[in-house]
Amino acid sequence: MNETTGKYRAPALERGLDVVELLSEQDEALSKKEISERLGLSVNELFRMLYVLEERGFIAADEETGKFRLTLRTFELSNRHPPLQRLLSAASTELQDLADQTQQACHIAVHQDNMMVVVAQQDSPYKMGFTIRLSARIDIHGSGSGLAFLAFQTDSQANAILEKSNATAEQKQMALSQLEKIRRQGYFVGASPQISGVTNITYPIFNSTKKVEAVLTMPFLTLNSDSLHHQVVSFEDSRKAVGETAERLISAIGGVHPDAR
Repeated sequence: MNETTGKYRAPALERGLDVVELLSEQDEALSKKEISERLGLSVNELFRMLYVLEERGFIAADEETGKFRLTLRTFELSNRHPPLQRLLSAASTELQDLADQTQQACHIAVHQDNMMVVVAQQDSPYKMGFTIRLSARIDIHGSGSGLAFLAFQTDSQANAILEKSNATAEQKQMALSQLEKIRRQGYFVGASPQISGVTNITYPIFNSTKKVEAVLTMPFLTLNSDSLHHQVVSFEDSRKAVGETAERLISAIGGVHPDAR
């Protein structure tokens, strides 16, 4: 449960947000008792909160068990945000085309609360591929998505974001040491710190104010053409395809590169 540390408190609103955040982290629905125990509240304290959240469509109760789960209401609201809405609209076919062309999965992530959040993704059309689920939260300091985003911030902005993240001092320094190279070449390429055999390719997507609206990432999975018995798209061809897709997305949202005059 998150604690509000600001000047003003709104206990009822905070409890409602605690419920939404708790359910967003669960793979299965929770009962009133389970929610109350995990939040340290009585069932009576939760009753009205759950009723209002259900009435507004943020949560839903299973007809058989009565347990609560999070709906897609919050995701729908976030998609109404104009810049993100434009990007997702443009990405709907672009990600599919990119995956078909390269036989690799791909996704788009945006910066939120010092993390990167996946807002669109496309599985590989082939039977093998590495996919990150929609709405997944990714560490900003240890991912291609995060480093590509940080590289196109000012030094002070990048430092401030890393200071507020969960990165250790060593991880912050490691991230900062890579930003100039990414900035020079215009994209990030590097081995995934979590999955062996996966190389992240990430390109920034700039908006009309020359800021990074989002980043496009392909977790390139190395495939063996001999054992698969079909032609495999090379890493370099895949990288170029990611870059071309990013350019089309930038154009689609009226974006401008930082170095454009």
